[in-house]
Amino acid sequence: MAPNITETIFALGCGDCVVAATDFCTYPAEARALPKVGGYFNPNLERLTALCPDLLILQGKHEKVDAFCRAKGIPVLHVAMDSISSIYRGIVDLGSALHRPERAEHLCTTIRHQLEAVQKEVAGYPRQKVFICLGRAPSGMTNLYTAGGPSFISEILQIAGGDNIFADVTQPYPEASKESLLKRAPEIIIEMRPGEDISDLRRRQIIAEWDILRGVPAVSNRRVYVLTEDLLLVPGPRVGVAARFLAKPLHPEIQDGS
Repeated sequence: MAPNITETIFALGCGDCVVAATDFCTYPAEARALPKVGGYFNPNLERLTALCPDLLILQGKHEKVDAFCRAKGIPVLHVAMDSISSIYRGIVDLGSALHRPERAEHLCTTIRHQLEAVQKEVAGYPRQKVFICLGRAPSGMTNLYTAGGPSFISEILQIAGGDNIFADVTQPYPEASKESLLKRAPEIIIEMRPGEDISDLRRRQIIAEWDILRGVPAVSNRRVYVLTEDLLLVPGPRVGVAARFLAKPLHPEIQDGS
């Protein structure tokens, strides 16, 4: 019932056990062909009834689906993969539930090595003050949403060599104001539009929309980047790959091999 869960199950070698996934589960490619059961806000309980699964796996709590499963006698497993440490715990819990404990431990080790490799690669380069934009009003600088300190995105940004300017905010995904951006003065802005197919022209237009904030160093120095990789917002097995994607705009000298 979440993309990160689906990815993890496939990474554990149990993809053939999955009878359905959410509308947003697109990785790996095999997941796209699975029957769909809506999403977190619109679960298709009729479809779930027809499928009669042996186990339903949820990201976090979901009162409506929990009540449904109790009524139907469907076992439920809850995972809360929303930080790096909880990603490891979730993988171990899923490995235990699916009788793949050794595969789960191996997967956790692989992710640790990937994150350590990124951290080692960026060591010695100047750290960058970064604003992560997770959403905003179309063609405007209102309703700006970002990643606070408790989010896994803030954690992988730190590993990638960036300092989240909103790391001190205790909410995982708070709203930011234009005034707070001017005050906190990020050196880099990364706008995340995961899964969007953006042309070069549209990318330039998106970046140009930030010109309204010319007082922000990232804007005046033309260090605004748009990232569309869908894995960036999925707290699952590809978190190490996501960290490497974040490191590229922060440290282009590494990307160039210098």
